[in-house]
Amino acid sequence: MSIGLLQFIRLSRLFDAIFPVISLFLGATVVGHFEGSNTLLLALVVIVFNSVAMIWNDIEDRKIDADNGRPELTKSGRTALRKLTLYTIIAILVGLAVAWIVSLEAFLLSIGTVCITWVYNSKPIQASRRPIASIVVLSGAGAFLPYLFGVSLGSATQNVLIAGVFWWIGRISLSILKDYKDARGDSMHHKKTFLLRFGARWVARVSVTSLLIGYVGFIAIMNMSESRAWALPLFGIALLLLVSMRRKLFDTKATYGQLDKVFRAVAQYQLLLDTGIVLWLI
Repeated sequence: MSIGLLQFIRLSRLFDAIFPVISLFLGATVVGHFEGSNTLLLALVVIVFNSVAMIWNDIEDRKIDADNGRPELTKSGRTALRKLTLYTIIAILVGLAVAWIVSLEAFLLSIGTVCITWVYNSKPIQASRRPIASIVVLSGAGAFLPYLFGVSLGSATQNVLIAGVFWWIGRISLSILKDYKDARGDSMHHKKTFLLRFGARWVARVSVTSLLIGYVGFIAIMNMSESRAWALPLFGIALLLLVSMRRKLFDTKATYGQLDKVFRAVAQYQLLLDTGIVLWLI
């Protein structure tokens, strides 16, 4: 099966980039630089590196993905995989070039992002196959690093960095839910995901705990810096809703398919909350 540019774009799963882009906008807003051409350029950088991470993971996990009903890359020949790898390298170079145009800080963060993507997907570390490291690295790459891209447009104070760590913790609540849809293939290939290692109950506990600690901590720091208390009841209701939506995760009789539906619904509503927080800070 040949891999063309359209297939590359589809494998990039551009829609998923909205989560790190929101984190970028959040970081830029916190330091007072939401508007401007550099913010848009960094959004392009974040989208490019998110696509690189997606495709890199697909290449490394193509046998597992085949057993999860996504056999496209296993049907591709070596030439097609080389072409896909070449497209990925070109995308990395484009991301680095655009980041360099913006600033040295953005360029260094881009190099760090590539290194983290390697740590997550490839040997010898391959954090994606380690139950705890996979969640920490994935959430950091999807939330904290993009947040730092935004912060690089201004001045990073201690409170700004601490808030970023809370934002990272909050994203753990979502990243830890990602493995339900791939549980069958992961189990067949002995991939040690958090779900398969500790079970659905612990996934639910960590998800709820990190949600509350992360978002409450971030909102508290931001409200401490500049009073915007009018929105706090709304955020409280949103958090209670997101906790309530996770109740199904504690159901030991729920199928992996049902739990995956919960994950998708939680992701959509959590994205709305993230967007609301950005608008609150603008």
